[in-house]
Amino acid sequence: MNNYDFWEKWKDTTSVEKKAIDSVIKARDLVVNAVPHQSLVAIYVKGSFARREMKESSDVDMVPIVTEDKYERAIFGVNSPKIEPVCVVPLSLSEFKNNKLSSQGNYTPDLRAEPDLFLLRLKECRLIYGIPLNQEEYKVRSKNQILHDEIHKIRDGYIKAYQEGVIDFQPLLKEVFWLVEWEQNVTGKKVEHSFKGITESIKDKNHLLYDAFKFRINLHKSKTEERKFISKLEEYLDQLEKVLEHVPSVRILLLLFHCCFFGISLFRPV
Repeated sequence: MNNYDFWEKWKDTTSVEKKAIDSVIKARDLVVNAVPHQSLVAIYVKGSFARREMKESSDVDMVPIVTEDKYERAIFGVNSPKIEPVCVVPLSLSEFKNNKLSSQGNYTPDLRAEPDLFLLRLKECRLIYGIPLNQEEYKVRSKNQILHDEIHKIRDGYIKAYQEGVIDFQPLLKEVFWLVEWEQNVTGKKVEHSFKGITESIKDKNHLLYDAFKFRINLHKSKTEERKFISKLEEYLDQLEKVLEHVPSVRILLLLFHCCFFGISLFRPV
């Protein structure tokens, strides 16, 4: 039996979490009543709420799964200040099948996550209604392809959107964590899907992810600091892309890339 209200087992619940829990319950009720019962397959929550990493500025990501694209509009309609900080973004079974979002994004290239990324991180999501999805029923991209796509999404999407004032620094910062997570996955490392877990998977303290983690903890940063970080990120993306061009030996090349980019020795001193 599924424990939909998994938060009931939490200890030392913070005031931020208590507010989020109330909003999750309200949002879930609205979603259930927004579409025909048979069209709603499941409702998941993911992100910092599910990982218990919430801050004052954090959203709660709620992902209802519907049978067809046509039901998504009604579910999007439940979003309102009454359920903040919950953000309800549905996905359909056909979107999983095609690995393509049916709605048009607000920016080109699309900054939204592809449906297969939700499937690949399904274990980190928490089911709060309905029947669990079976990931094996759908095709997903290879880890190498995801990393390649992520590089282009950050360089051609997130960085440009930030520079044009379309998004602020925080969404860009968050995407860097996911980039490094996939880079680690490509090298064969299993990484906990959390900001802290991804950061701790990197042993080199000079890695740009440690800068990202510091920025995440301290939201008060100057535009000069942000520009310096982006400059370092662009260099990192260029080097990472060159490594991925040699797909057959990508694990070895990524190791060499880390050694060269961050000045790490491959050999222990004797």
